[in-house]
Amino acid sequence: MTTNYFDAEAAAVVEGFISTLTLTKSTKSGEPEPFVLLPHTRKMIVNTWAWKRPDGRRLYRKVFQTLGRKQAKTQGAAALVVAMFFLDPEPKQEIYFAATDTDQAAICFEAVYDMIVASPDLLALCDVTLSQRKIRHRLTGSIIRVLSSDGKRKHGYNPSMVVFDELHAWGPAHHELYAALTTGGKSRKQPLRLIITTAGSDQESICYREYEYAKRVAKNEITDESYLPLIHEVESEADWMDRSLWPNALPLLKTGHHCYEDYEEEFAQAQARPDLQNQFRRLYLNQWTSTDTQWIPVHEWDVCKSERPIDWTDLKHYPCYGGLDLAAVHDLTAFALAWPVDNKVYYQVWCYLPSEGLSARSKRDGVPYEAWAKDGHIRLTPGNTTDWRYVVAHIKELAGEYDIKSIAFDRYGARDTAAELADAGIDVIDFGQGYQSMSPACARVEKLIFDRDAVHDGNPVLRWCFDCTQVRSDPAGNIKPVKPERLKYSKRIDAVIALVMATGTAILNVVEKSIWETRGAPV
Repeated sequence: MTTNYFDAEAAAVVEGFISTLTLTKSTKSGEPEPFVLLPHTRKMIVNTWAWKRPDGRRLYRKVFQTLGRKQAKTQGAAALVVAMFFLDPEPKQEIYFAATDTDQAAICFEAVYDMIVASPDLLALCDVTLSQRKIRHRLTGSIIRVLSSDGKRKHGYNPSMVVFDELHAWGPAHHELYAALTTGGKSRKQPLRLIITTAGSDQESICYREYEYAKRVAKNEITDESYLPLIHEVESEADWMDRSLWPNALPLLKTGHHCYEDYEEEFAQAQARPDLQNQFRRLYLNQWTSTDTQWIPVHEWDVCKSERPIDWTDLKHYPCYGGLDLAAVHDLTAFALAWPVDNKVYYQVWCYLPSEGLSARSKRDGVPYEAWAKDGHIRLTPGNTTDWRYVVAHIKELAGEYDIKSIAFDRYGARDTAAELADAGIDVIDFGQGYQSMSPACARVEKLIFDRDAVHDGNPVLRWCFDCTQVRSDPAGNIKPVKPERLKYSKRIDAVIALVMATGTAILNVVEKSIWETRGAPV
């Protein structure tokens, strides 16, 4: 009975060819250097190339390589593409790079281009059309191309090789493209699909399903001889702060190309800030994490409390910006104002709840609503549901007291309220609750807090809301505030949402000029 085998001669050929290539970017010296096969890169390339089926065709049809960030994934994939393009005897190959967008896909293409340009002998065999991100082999008719993310037009392709870059970022919109490129190429003798990626946070994604499958193949829970899993990670159950485990995800620490000091700044930030912990674990330790994580540690918010009582009347002649989070029926409603002051922002927040059922609500949520209302931190509206007319009347009072330039509101929850405020002559802004609107505003709030440039009066309701707030991230790293689902009946984040919207409105409107140039800042 014939079996699969390792072709040592083929391994020597591909290693010898790659040793003639030149790296012009991402080198340790910053200068062009000969391509050196690092151990993890060699494992990927040589095993992919040299393991054969009994009939001599390559064994592997799909390779899943996952590593921490900046571990030469792109250079390794590019070297394999160059080898495939010039060494594989199959004519008219179609080699494609695919990612969430053409710019991302072009990163690996450009690495291939640089290797070819650095070798006059290889370049002489090619026609390069950079405007189309395309390379054509003059003798074989083979091509290398970057693809767009439109899957509907890719079903007619016949790819011999596809490089899927950063698959963790692929969302539902890319399912058709992935299907087209993984099912195409059936007429090829030995088609190859190479996936290079770091871990992600969406455990419903294409990438996570592929990762789970690769893990099961690696553990021999599934027999798939055509699949090569190359998983470099710190196990999710392990202590992420144990530096001795980091080389499992960052193999360049083993080779001396990186040192632990290269990661110390991000590591220190991740230890201090829960919102950055998942990012560090995902990007560097290659651990799949939840999309939700604690946002601002409450002690960081506490540090921003003004050392002296704030005299809010000092602010009444200066521009400010509002955010309104109007609750549905019984929940907390919040209105925030933000005053930019030189490089600082002063915040004041008002919260509202229905007066009826307050005691029962306090017991249900385990939160001192009654005490907060008694101390004036929550304003009670008449009846057993939030009376938006009361909220509007109060905001109108504030508009008469302060110079409110604009108020942001959620289009789905406060359209009628916004209309009434607009009728009163107040500029209202429709502020989306998705990543596009929320992420820049969240980033500004983060910077203000951690730079100690946010100033507040210690409002306990706002403090509690910060302690409740998590953030959810999309594949691109954008964030938005969310409430912890598992505790959804006792947690509230409304005051934080209002504050973030107020900050976002200020970002849109504030001119980079001190509003206190002619007056002193409040104390």
